[in-house]
Amino acid sequence: MYADSDAEFSGKRSSNYQDALRIYPEAWHHDLRLMHDMLQPRPGESIVEVGAGTGYFSREIVGSVGTNGRLDIVDPAPEQTQGLAEILSRNVRIHHQAAEDLDLAFKGFDAVWSRGAIHHVSDKTRAFERFAAHTKPGGRLVITDIFAGTSLARYFDSFIARSCLTGHEVSFLSQEFATTLCGLTGWNRPAFYDNTARWRFQDCQHLGRFLRLLFSARPQYSDEDCLEGVRDFLTVQEMDGSCTLLWPMTTLVAHRTAAH
Repeated sequence: MYADSDAEFSGKRSSNYQDALRIYPEAWHHDLRLMHDMLQPRPGESIVEVGAGTGYFSREIVGSVGTNGRLDIVDPAPEQTQGLAEILSRNVRIHHQAAEDLDLAFKGFDAVWSRGAIHHVSDKTRAFERFAAHTKPGGRLVITDIFAGTSLARYFDSFIARSCLTGHEVSFLSQEFATTLCGLTGWNRPAFYDNTARWRFQDCQHLGRFLRLLFSARPQYSDEDCLEGVRDFLTVQEMDGSCTLLWPMTTLVAHRTAAH
């Protein structure tokens, strides 16, 4: 579910990411609920998902828009989307494009959705312009991501950038710059919502393993290292042997202006 270059999410990075979600398919169940709360996909809607990756949210969106709706999945990394066409319905289309190069034949989407991908996009102004060009007036832009100045941004800049196999040189949006971008590219003034997902695991050892796989840690970083790395910045709750990581993201919601 990242919108960075296909070179980053290929090979070991891609396989580790897919293993994390295959081994722990229930870890992000709360994220699905938050997606429904923010995006509110409805039957018959057309939605473009930017940085869909392995399609974790795609399956849920397809079920919500139904057979009369459509979902266009956009991700530059073919390895991430491999196999999605076989398991998703016929009203799903897959495009291997970067967010800033978005160019689809259909230009009347009800919504653009992205989760955890926009911080990878190098030209965010161009990306917001392309989103607007594909969305009908009144359509919505819903971006859930890591924003500058937050504890999650500090965790990525301090630990993930150091431990990740491919590095993590990105730029996080601030709410101020995101508001400016919306005004410049055809969106109304956005609203921002704090959304803390609860990533649940049987115990903290499993959380450490999930993090090591999800962010493809270098060989010298163990499960325990990855667990301690996240504890330095985020809240890990332990109760009755179970383990829950609080994952604090921000959701931007804006609507397409009538004319731009």
